[in-house]
Amino acid sequence: MPTATDPEIRARGTVRVSIPAKLAYDPKALKKTIGNLMERLGCPKCFSGANCLFTAERDFVFDPGGAVALNPQPLPPREAMAVASLSHGNRYDIDKVFKAVDNVIRTLGACPCHSGFDVLYQNEIPVIGIDENGGAKQFGG
Repeated sequence: MPTATDPEIRARGTVRVSIPAKLAYDPKALKKTIGNLMERLGCPKCFSGANCLFTAERDFVFDPGGAVALNPQPLPPREAMAVASLSHGNRYDIDKVFKAVDNVIRTLGACPCHSGFDVLYQNEIPVIGIDENGGAKQFGG
């Protein structure tokens, strides 16, 4: 049963999004696009269970006349990417998601944008670290 903060409709799994440079280089446009995507996934106010992988457009084809177009074939993401793990309190509030996007951009140092980075925004998951003595400690989740 959903709580007052949990939407009834939720996307599940990883949603892959190829972003043109025009959006990746403009934080305001990027956040507007993320908002549009959230609405399309069923909840305009949050990420609500969707892990969203944003990659820069990089696969193109030329038509016989020499015009360039995006190659629409689904391709796997590059291995090198930034992962932003959103806590429960953040992923259910689109304004907090937008603040997280700004903080990710600042952390990447690619001011003022995502340019050149693939970023996976995912629900916070627990990571269990094992120290040299075999002790376990949970981070996140």
